Amino acid sequence: MPQLGATIDTPEWGTITYDLCFGGVFYALVDADQVGLTISPENARALAMNGVALRAIIADAIEAKHPLIPALDGLAYVMFRSAEPDGAIRTCTTLRPGRADRSPCGTGSNSNMAVRHAKGLSKPGDTVTSRSIIGGEFTTTFVSETKVGPYTAVQNRVSGQCWIYGISQIGLDPTDPFPLGFTLSDTWGG
Repeated sequence: MPQLGATIDTPEWGTITYDLCFGGVFYALVDADQVGLTISPENARALAMNGVALRAIIADAIEAKHPLIPALDGLAYVMFRSAEPDGAIRTCTTLRPGRADRSPCGTGSNSNMAVRHAKGLSKPGDTVTSRSIIGGEFTTTFVSETKVGPYTAVQNRVSGQCWIYGISQIGLDPTDPFPLGFTLSDTWGG
């Protein structure tokens, strides 16, 4: 259920145009200049908060339904984007409760390629670079066209570099009376 050039009226920014697309989860891809910002580190907080606010407005107005897997329904993120002079796409994926992703985002890069294909801007064999708010890069290669349910879809290869930033070890004591965990009402408060 991709939507290209969808619009929504917002109290803060007026009419916002976005592309709704699936790349592993549903994204609303929004050109950053519509909220009066550039994608740069000094704007991270404002982008994050604006993205979370926009996500709530868009999610309330549309149904994002996966044609085959209902567990993937619903708008996950707003990704701000802008064109770089070298042809790359600068991105900032915004996450609740108000965070900016450090990476260019693999599922978001898939969504960007799918939108480019739907607009006639990319074909199999094309490669696009996505660059994050802090300069990290992923390369997305459009491998082939396919179908997902009734929709035309793209199969991509996303590559980049990553670094280990944490290693943990989790163990389970055989005498633990709650080996599957437990659930309580919210104890963190507002």
